[in-house]
Order: sequence, then structure tokens, then C-alpha cells
Amino acid sequence: VDSYDVTVEEDLGEIQLIKIEKRKYWYQDDWYLKYITVKTPMGDYLEFPCYRWITDEREIVLRDG
Repeated sequence: VDSYDVTVEEDLGEIQLIKIEKRKYWYQDDWYLKYITVKTPMGDYLEFPCYRWITDEREIVLRDG
């Protein structure tokens, strides 16, 4: 299980969806993406559920759950 923190300094406005893109680096580098959590500047948390394997190079769009 891995967890990553990404900090963005600019104001993103109201977040309604997020996009994630995977690139293949090794032969078998599939991901299971459970969810992405975003912490807003006001301290609120938004969760974007996925619950699926990502096996190829493509963009995935997640909506607030």
C-alpha cells in the first residue's frame, strides 16, 4: 500500500472532478486505485472513489463521491 501527498500552491476553485493518468514503466506495473482524497485550504476533505485496477496507459476521470 502506497500513499502520496501532492501540494498545490495555487487556488483550484471548486473541485468537481479529478483526472489521473498512469504510464507503464515496467512489464507488470498495474495499480489498484482505491480512492483519492483531497484536502481543501479550509480543511475539508473530498474523496474521489475509484476501486478498480488500472492496467494500461490512459486517463481516468473521478467524480466526487
